[in-house]
Amino acid sequence: MVLVICVGAIALWRLTEAIIAAFASVVIAVAWRGAARPIAEQFKISTPLSLLAVAITVISCVGLATMLFGSHLLKQYDDLAQDIPAAVAVIKEGVEAHPWGRFLEHFVAGVDISKATAPIAMHIASFIGSLGHVLGYTAFILLGSAYLAVDPHRYVDGLIAIAPENRKNDVARFFDRSGTKLRRWLSLQLYVVALNAGMAGVGLWLSGVDAPFALATISGALAFVPYFGSIVAIFIGALAALPQGLSFAFLAAGVIGAASFVEGYLITPYLQSEALVLPPVTILFFMLALGTLFGVMGVVLAVPATVVLASGFEILTEKKS
Repeated sequence: MVLVICVGAIALWRLTEAIIAAFASVVIAVAWRGAARPIAEQFKISTPLSLLAVAITVISCVGLATMLFGSHLLKQYDDLAQDIPAAVAVIKEGVEAHPWGRFLEHFVAGVDISKATAPIAMHIASFIGSLGHVLGYTAFILLGSAYLAVDPHRYVDGLIAIAPENRKNDVARFFDRSGTKLRRWLSLQLYVVALNAGMAGVGLWLSGVDAPFALATISGALAFVPYFGSIVAIFIGALAALPQGLSFAFLAAGVIGAASFVEGYLITPYLQSEALVLPPVTILFFMLALGTLFGVMGVVLAVPATVVLASGFEILTEKKS
């Protein structure tokens, strides 16, 4: 038994990328099927046709948006790619020009910081590697999500069949409850991303910050990741606006921070049901843990994983009570 457990643990560790890709497929399949269900009920069509309709609608919307705004957004992203290095140069010049900056530069002039920067370089390399793995697994994730969305009951019934006889009902309840909660959470996150991007885009445009819509799309996308996403978006906005001046940097950070605050503390709690409220400490812990284990994708999928695990914990506690 010890040998089997050790071999199983090693196998799971070696298959971490496949596990995270499989869970990403499940999340996309739940969202895809949740969007297709109202179409199937409204137009009385089969599930595969409704899934195909959702896919065609999404692809058409993305294509139309690319044709209408793609060149404008690409230009703004190109401006960001030039503004951020310029902002780093401005910060460096400011530090060197300040007396305290010259003092610190003289103080650390003889210090070899290569050992101190090595861990940072390793983290950056790991981050880039994670992004490469995400791109490499995209086709697998999309194909897997398509199979799961078309006929999820086949796979759910198979997992229930291999469960112990006295746990089959609990496993069935777990899949049903976690699927329902995950679908509600994904619907909520769609509103969160759209609201954050819309508020940040309007605020940045009215403030005169360069590349407002590119920054708004970044802010909206990062809103999918609670807490850390908003912090990264604020930092990127301030850094991108710094070449316009320090006042614009604070303005960009303030606008993105205000959009994140209104979305996160006023609108989202109003839209949430009690069943979807998760303790912030639990979310932060799982984001840190899954980020350490799985990299960038672990951080992105930490909250849906927390939703699923919370459903299992609820069923266990209900069983004991």
